[in-house]
Amino acid sequence: MTEVRTRFAPSPSGFLHVGGARTALFNYLYAKAKKGKFLLRIEDTDQDRSTEASFKIILESLKWLGMEWDEGPGVGGPNGPYTQSERIHIYKEYTDKLISEKKAYRCFCSAEELEGKKKQADAMGIPYIYDGKCSDLTDTEIQSQIEKKIPFTVRFKTPHKIVIVDDMIQGKVKFESKLIGDFIIVKSDGFPSYNYAVVIDDALMKITHVIRGVGHLSNTPRQILIFEAFGFPLPRFAHASEIVGTDGKKLSKRAGATSVLAFRDLGYSSDTMRNYMALLGWTSPDGKEYMSDEELCTVFDVERCSKSPATFDVFKKLKEEEKETVDFNKLSLLGLAEYLNPKSKLNWMSNKYIRDVKIETLGKELEPFLKDCQIPEEFKNGTNPQLLSILDSVRVYLDRLIQAPPYIEEFFLENLQFENEEAKQLILDGNGKAVVSAFYQYVKSQNLVTPDDYKEAMAKAGENTGEKGRTLFMPIRAITTGKSHGLELPILFSLLGQEKLVKRMEHLSETLGLTI
Repeated sequence: MTEVRTRFAPSPSGFLHVGGARTALFNYLYAKAKKGKFLLRIEDTDQDRSTEASFKIILESLKWLGMEWDEGPGVGGPNGPYTQSERIHIYKEYTDKLISEKKAYRCFCSAEELEGKKKQADAMGIPYIYDGKCSDLTDTEIQSQIEKKIPFTVRFKTPHKIVIVDDMIQGKVKFESKLIGDFIIVKSDGFPSYNYAVVIDDALMKITHVIRGVGHLSNTPRQILIFEAFGFPLPRFAHASEIVGTDGKKLSKRAGATSVLAFRDLGYSSDTMRNYMALLGWTSPDGKEYMSDEELCTVFDVERCSKSPATFDVFKKLKEEEKETVDFNKLSLLGLAEYLNPKSKLNWMSNKYIRDVKIETLGKELEPFLKDCQIPEEFKNGTNPQLLSILDSVRVYLDRLIQAPPYIEEFFLENLQFENEEAKQLILDGNGKAVVSAFYQYVKSQNLVTPDDYKEAMAKAGENTGEKGRTLFMPIRAITTGKSHGLELPILFSLLGQEKLVKRMEHLSETLGLTI
């Protein structure tokens, strides 16, 4: 049986976003499930857009996601180089072969001439197809143009036929090749076009399955024609469904197409991110959603992918006035967090992961988020027993690890003070004194443990004083934290414990000269 070989072939012209990461993941999981090989190839033939910085970000993103490649940059392998700009000599060899067999030809049409023909076609309301002007040039005419140093491209001579794409996800799709025309396979700078280089690379790297987004389906007939021209065996094609945002529209910089590293920095684990992305257009045989990497690498099959668009529900739907102004790629982490959908499947999975994973593992994963945390240095070590004890008590409330530091800081606060005059006035104004007194008396007299116990305590204070909403919650927040904003109070109170909470209220009331 032929070994399954898949590949992820990004262009290093930006960060790795969710769509690209899902493509990489599907290739990775399918190769692992079939006991095959997963390759990484860098397609940098667009020299104007490709950058070294982007190349490094893509590698960093894949490594964070835990998708180690079997062949590719930094790993090597028998089918390299794995960067297209280092394979120009290979493409030239195959181009010469096509030209010699009259399956391709040099085109000396200028960009201005071609643009004029395109505009004419647009004006007539018909699709532009190259008219084949240079397809019948004689050898003498070609040599004359070359000697004059006229820039040229190389075009593939497209045979007229019906091209059938037998897609593992989309089914059989037919294309009429005469609507494609003779397309460019080598640009005037000598670099191959995407559709050309990808075929040669896939063939020489023995790729058996090409798994990518449905947006590439229209490229596939061109690639099949090139495969056939060389007599290369065809790989199986699988075009995964489009990913849309909560508004039902294709992901964009204004609708969630942000770098996957942003999710790392927001405190989601790579395990959770892989699990979530695997379900963007795929379902497990038993319908299970929360799955380990080992399970995913066992049961994943691209033929279980859906044709229907997959909803990326991580971000809230933008308001109408935000659609033209919000750019997710330019937001700070704090700004990005404001748009997170608290009820997303990613948050559900992340909370479950944080609750289920070994506390020692969670402690190590938390370390980067403790760097600026206002706690003693010795507690910033993810193996510190006291830190792990605190983390174990708060983790049930976390959707992502960036939320943990404020909870942890609360355990280390000494000599609590009011952060500003606003916090003091929340108690001194209106019926604030009565509210904090009623709350204090109830907390001191009862046996309170759970968040629900403290919700009841706050409700009782409201009943006794006639206050509710902001005029009830804000004085209680101020007398227990010294702040006018912060963590969810019932949760915080249950974590601090009754004794520490009573001492806080007594200390802060003394600073105000109050008797509660």
